[in-house]
Amino acid sequence: MYQQTLSFHKGWHVNTSQNQAPPFQIESWVGTDLGQVRKKNEDNYLVDALNGLFVVADGMGGGVEGEKASRRAIETFSATIYNERDLVRKIAEQPNDSAVKEKVGELVTQAVVAANAEILRLRREIGPDVSMGTTLTAMILQGNTGIIAHIGDSRIYRVRYRELSQLTEDHSLVAQQVKEGYITEEQAKFSPFKNVLIQAIGKGEELDPQVEFFTLEPGDQFLLCSDGLHGYLENHEIITVLEEPAGHRIVPRLIDCANARGGSDNITAVAIRLSSPEHYVPTTEVDIGRSLSNSPILRGLKPGETTRVLKLGHTQDYISGETIFTEDTAERSLFIVFDGQVTLSRGEHWVATVETGQHFGLLSLVDGQGRLVTAKAENQVRLLEIPRTEFLDLLRSDPNLGVKIIWNLLKDLSGGHRQSVARMLKALS
Repeated sequence: MYQQTLSFHKGWHVNTSQNQAPPFQIESWVGTDLGQVRKKNEDNYLVDALNGLFVVADGMGGGVEGEKASRRAIETFSATIYNERDLVRKIAEQPNDSAVKEKVGELVTQAVVAANAEILRLRREIGPDVSMGTTLTAMILQGNTGIIAHIGDSRIYRVRYRELSQLTEDHSLVAQQVKEGYITEEQAKFSPFKNVLIQAIGKGEELDPQVEFFTLEPGDQFLLCSDGLHGYLENHEIITVLEEPAGHRIVPRLIDCANARGGSDNITAVAIRLSSPEHYVPTTEVDIGRSLSNSPILRGLKPGETTRVLKLGHTQDYISGETIFTEDTAERSLFIVFDGQVTLSRGEHWVATVETGQHFGLLSLVDGQGRLVTAKAENQVRLLEIPRTEFLDLLRSDPNLGVKIIWNLLKDLSGGHRQSVARMLKALS
């Protein structure tokens, strides 16, 4: 029941005002998935990096009606915006002009109202007994200005300076109860009413959409998602995945996590980066070297040699329960645990738990064959990944260092083999 669609989009936004920051690039990745329970995907999305328009809609009504509601809502909303694109673009040229901001705000509100009217029309057309509606969560990026248009419980998150902010308010019963102090946020997670919306497209004539303007900064990262995703992730986990260096892996990682934790609903995610996340300070070789000073692979190496080995790889963060690789995959890197624990398993059977400073993936690194085990993060984990090609290149270019590393690996492999034999003899005795 795994049905995933993924795509990548890129666009440039040039700020025309002399008072604004330099141009920045928009990169975006989107994916949607059926999940583990639903028989039809009722989510829809729009990603238009060139015009700076991103929308996620989570349809309600079951099957065809929910999918049609989310699709038609996005079509109506986006058509209203596109028809007045010259007005929208004035925000990039005159971000501080209150009259322009007011007109654009009215336009965005009208676009939400038009989407609502279209879904109500469809409901009347299909029949009075039809339950049909959708959330609608949109973000427009123009120059250094972002605009939010939102109804329902899909969400927009922003990561700036490694801090996560939820930019949208959930229009749900439990969110209102939390806001008014009737229940706590922890109680809301388990409330039987957590999926009850007090506002949605197609729910009724009365609407009070959230329409807000905010200032963009190069390095900002955004996540638009349906509740099939955000219901399974903690805030710190979202930060971890959005900081993934390889942008194309962000959405698959998010979707895989939601599926692994239940996947009870359709899952849709749009990840956006403005230029590169230049404010993120990566872990340095010195930081890693200190943490891995007792690692078997680095034992006995001089500081300069340790740095050379560490520069072969890159750090990668994984959230609790996330799969690093699975059995029989062709991936051949060596992994060293910088922080946390990794569980190795074969089928349903536990094989080993790898702690900080230890490594795994050695056999595939040496023989180039597929993985014998599945590796999963036991908790929040940071790994140093050393690709096989870079590792072999180092051995060829510096034979003396290569001999030290190979000797360390042989001693560690021998120690592991002795332990396995000891456990086997103990089991037989």
